[in-house]
Amino acid sequence: MPTYLTADELKSHDGGRVDDADDVKEPQNHHQFQRRHRTPGELELGATEIAEGRNDVQRQVVPSSGLADSKLRHMWEQNRPDWIGALFAEAVGVWFYCIAGETATATLLLTTVAGNPQGNLTMIGFAYALGITFAIVVAASTSGGHFHPAITIAQVIFKGFPVRKAPFYILAQLIGGFIAALMVYAMYKAEMDAFSAALIAGGKRAQIFTPEGPAGIIAIFPNPGRPLSQVFATEFFADMFIAMVIWSQLDSQNIFVNPVSAPYTIGLAFAVAVWGFSTGTIVTNTARDLGARFACGVIWKTSECFPPKYSALAALTNIPATLFGISLYTFLLSDTRRPPAAVGLQHFHEEEQRRFERNTSKHDELLDARIERAISRGADPNKLMAKRSRAMSASSPVSPAKPVSNSK
Repeated sequence: MPTYLTADELKSHDGGRVDDADDVKEPQNHHQFQRRHRTPGELELGATEIAEGRNDVQRQVVPSSGLADSKLRHMWEQNRPDWIGALFAEAVGVWFYCIAGETATATLLLTTVAGNPQGNLTMIGFAYALGITFAIVVAASTSGGHFHPAITIAQVIFKGFPVRKAPFYILAQLIGGFIAALMVYAMYKAEMDAFSAALIAGGKRAQIFTPEGPAGIIAIFPNPGRPLSQVFATEFFADMFIAMVIWSQLDSQNIFVNPVSAPYTIGLAFAVAVWGFSTGTIVTNTARDLGARFACGVIWKTSECFPPKYSALAALTNIPATLFGISLYTFLLSDTRRPPAAVGLQHFHEEEQRRFERNTSKHDELLDARIERAISRGADPNKLMAKRSRAMSASSPVSPAKPVSNSK
């Protein structure tokens, strides 16, 4: 653990010498804008702050100051309604997810049109995966990290999330998707407008609103000619797949889950969906779909952004599919009688230790028997006895070794 010393302790520790005594003696909860002087051994502020408070990292970071520790911030936190942070976090989480995937899509599509393709489906899958991972890391601790209307509904049904909060969460999620789509258009406006103009000039206006068209960069459209029944099946199974992975990461009884791996696991589930299901057109998230579709309508000012029949299928299918996948995990793959993962892992370690001791004891018995046979035949048992000594010193403490008799 990092060691925190008072001014008196520092003076005693350094043999009566205290550098910058005024700084060292200042109260811990001071409100000066500039951080205090660093003492020897303290790390500078920055990414090093990750180490503060860690039991496994023997470092102490100089305490921060500035706005991060100001009275202004403390007063704001005292008076800020909790719902502001929660709703902002939900919008930001969806924004991370959408802008990462949509910019990757824009890069691939627009560079392909320009004749210099950069990227592929793998890149897009990883972009969505890392966008979701970053969303969870950045915003989940503030709002709970739903980032998905279907997950919010599932939290209401399966976990008792307050019903009155759900509509506001969903609205914030839609706003996040809407803003992300507008930002993508703002970044690639010249290229997307030129692409649209070229299609219109060539008499191919309808192609604007396809997966390969400029509107397809931000909004999701079905592949031409694909039956809606297949689109529905692809969407349903992809969403069910993702939902089961998400819910497994929320299971405190799952020994394969920890807070470090969960964001990456959830992100990779979306990446697999992109790689394996996207050729059949998938949405996976109502906020991603409707937010971008409304942005498409604002940009192109046409109802073509809302294809008949498909729009409802895209926006709504993921909700029952997600609830179905979560139901499968809840009622068939989890069990309330299982201990929490920490208890289960402790039990697992204890079982492993007992198994290790049993196996070690068995090997010791076999080696003792070989030593006794060697002695009974008049052979030299020194090599075997040396092996026995090495085994005892290399293993965890076990029951005392049997004494070796020199005669039968």
